[in-house]
Amino acid sequence: MKLLLTALLVLSFVVGNAGADERARLDNVKTEWQNAYGAIIYTVLAEVKNVSAAPIRYVKVKVELVDKDGKTVAERVGYNAGAEVLEVVVEGAAKDPAENLKQVKPIAPGATDLVRISFDKADIGKPFRKANVSVVEVR
Repeated sequence: MKLLLTALLVLSFVVGNAGADERARLDNVKTEWQNAYGAIIYTVLAEVKNVSAAPIRYVKVKVELVDKDGKTVAERVGYNAGAEVLEVVVEGAAKDPAENLKQVKPIAPGATDLVRISFDKADIGKPFRKANVSVVEVR
């Protein structure tokens, strides 16, 4: 009986965390320096998972590179791969953001998409200790 009660408490905690407050979750976050044809870049890769019961239009993710004193050295915001079109300014693109959303591929419930955010080494002002990666907007 005690084991059943413990299992129910754990289950209610997991379901509670996957409610309306958390519609998207970052998994398998990896960071690495890369040499991209001579350009040295710092790349953050992650999977964004739709943990809600409805499709998600896009997920906006923020990466902060933080120094030893906890101060932000560089910061970048990006979208999941299916919504990267929202970052690109294309000549002749619609002036209305709602029109640009029509090009976005939604993430189905339970599905995942890739997030890739990169920094050119020249854009990083000084050494950093860690990368803070967080979801800032889900639509």
